[in-house]
Amino acid sequence: MRRIWAAWAWPIVTFVVISAFMITVLVVRSVSGTSADAADASAGPLEPARHVNTRAWRTIAADPANHADERVVVWGRVTRFDPRADASSFRANVDTARHTPRNGVVNYPTAVVLHGAPDILRNLGQGFIFTAEVTVDGTAPAGGAPDATIPALTVTKLTVTDKTVG
Repeated sequence: MRRIWAAWAWPIVTFVVISAFMITVLVVRSVSGTSADAADASAGPLEPARHVNTRAWRTIAADPANHADERVVVWGRVTRFDPRADASSFRANVDTARHTPRNGVVNYPTAVVLHGAPDILRNLGQGFIFTAEVTVDGTAPAGGAPDATIPALTVTKLTVTDKTVG
């Protein structure tokens, strides 16, 4: 009888020690609340930006607060950008349809404020024409009348399409 117990002693002890270690790690992780998997799950990938028609864009631009977190593709022209003052935001006129420049000028109807990471906006300059994937944030002060607001968008991807249009 003694020999049978001796043969199983080391495997049982090893199993108990490994199980205790795993339970301790799980308890410590749940108490601290930090986990690489939890951080990745909360960030999550963005849903793809969708192309919407001009009528749908005008509805979004008229009431951006009710369309917050929608992702759309816009074309536009930078109207004000000073990377020395603020490298993470700029003003532009945009639309969801690409307009063709005529006599060196392109007119997009909707004035907006765009925010983004400085590394995404590093190739921008005033007057540049671009296409961007954006997320609707809500409104920003327009700077004119005290109650005037314009749509605020967050840029997640930006491509400069023409640098020469003034």
